[in-house]
Amino acid sequence: MKPLVFETRELTKKYGSAFALQHLNMTIEEGDIYGFVGENGAGKSTLMKVIGGLVHPTSGEVSLFGQREKQELIRARRQVGFLIETPSLYPHMNAEENLGFYCRIFGIQDKARIGEVLQTVALTDAGSKKTSQYSLGMRQRLGLAIALLNHPKFLVLDEPINGLDPVGIVDMRGILELLAHEQGVTILISSHILGELQLLATKYGFIHQGRLIKEVSAGELLQSAQSMITISTPHPAAAMALLKEKLQLEDISINTAGAIEIPKAAADLEQLMTVLLQQGIPVDGFNLSAPNLEHYYMDLIGGKGQ
Repeated sequence: MKPLVFETRELTKKYGSAFALQHLNMTIEEGDIYGFVGENGAGKSTLMKVIGGLVHPTSGEVSLFGQREKQELIRARRQVGFLIETPSLYPHMNAEENLGFYCRIFGIQDKARIGEVLQTVALTDAGSKKTSQYSLGMRQRLGLAIALLNHPKFLVLDEPINGLDPVGIVDMRGILELLAHEQGVTILISSHILGELQLLATKYGFIHQGRLIKEVSAGELLQSAQSMITISTPHPAAAMALLKEKLQLEDISINTAGAIEIPKAAADLEQLMTVLLQQGIPVDGFNLSAPNLEHYYMDLIGGKGQ
């Protein structure tokens, strides 16, 4: 077993009578890219703020790099970099000036570090440009640069690709892969873009209503998650009703794109196509998808988000 970077035991946080986190047991090992999956309000941001010391648990234990006591945790947090929500930047300053400001706050004397982190996040050419002129993707990368100033061994990233365009998402993924694979940084990352998270994470934690309901490695996810048959038709509701009637299919749905989805294990593609075409329902196309993180999560919570 690799060394533990972060661990919780029965971690609970209450606000009045409402639970934000309930008896949460979580482990992140050295080298993990830990994808944290859950709906809005599930407890992801609360857990990240607990790591940063911004929220204090009601009960339970938190460990960072094996340290549990209050003063030890304060020292351990110096090895953690955070990008939680939107980075706080001064729009009238350029990137170098913003980073210099945070160096003073963090007590970092090595000004060469500013150039190093700008190079890591591919902002060297924009270092003298005022951040008011930055795109959202550039601001997120500068926020990541701030999180990297203290040479962190552990990065905590809350929705770092939220709102980015496709190019910005690919850029951010490349930076995080470089940090993990070449610099040995352990990463905890949440994202609503689950398809992108699936390209990056080596381990997942699934949280629902404040409870961690499953931890699984990327390999275990691929083995246990279902492949899906997707069928595009101009009449999805009629097609779904027909397949339910003729093939007694229960696990069938219409996705957000208006296509029918059926677990590969539940039906044969040739049989599905035969039934639809014999009944005069046109088919525009079909696809067999790899195991899907979104479907896996919805199966875990019983198909009911908040």
